[in-house]
Amino acid sequence: MHNQGAFDMIESRFSAHVRLFNFADVSDDDSDDHYWTVRDRLELARVALERAPRVHVTTLPTSLGDVYRAVRKNLTADELGRWNEYREALERLSDKYGL
Repeated sequence: MHNQGAFDMIESRFSAHVRLFNFADVSDDDSDDHYWTVRDRLELARVALERAPRVHVTTLPTSLGDVYRAVRKNLTADELGRWNEYREALERLSDKYGL
């Protein structure tokens, strides 16, 4: 993929979210829901970055905004709706455990 560096950045960020969430005392069902929601969101990111023009990636603080912007700009309306729905689901789970 021509945006492998951008995808790796998002994958690393999402993996950190999963580790942080599972570090807390969460239920097995919520852990599973969180993991699969993150995986679905990661798949949407992969699809979007395959469509996107090359995204120049340097460091996390410098490039993360550009990567997320490229993802959002290259999702269809339906995919963007799911991207936002998954984000809201993850926020609800994080709020439930005070993360």
